[in-house]
Amino acid sequence: MTSTTPTQTPRLSYEDNERVRRICIRVANHSRSGQDRAVRNRIFDITGTLLRECHLRARPLNLDAMERANIEQVLSDLSLLRKNLNVGTGYFPPTIRLRFQQHNQEAA
Repeated sequence: MTSTTPTQTPRLSYEDNERVRRICIRVANHSRSGQDRAVRNRIFDITGTLLRECHLRARPLNLDAMERANIEQVLSDLSLLRKNLNVGTGYFPPTIRLRFQQHNQEAA
């Protein structure tokens, strides 16, 4: 869920933000870079940006299911987001489906 007011940009709820944070940690810890902190931090940041932008601007995600899912499934959706999500505009091609897209619907 998100909360908005007319003068503010959309923001994640506290619960959703915590889910995104935990997903980012899983993805960063799974990376092949191992102990390279700078690379893991970059992966964490990119993952967070992709998830937040997609959830708020393109397509709502089932973050709860994503948090509990197999890491390979999460990485699959993140790969699609990285290749196809325009973070500047929030555009994500309507022909591409994400595994964790809520109710398999596109954003309004």
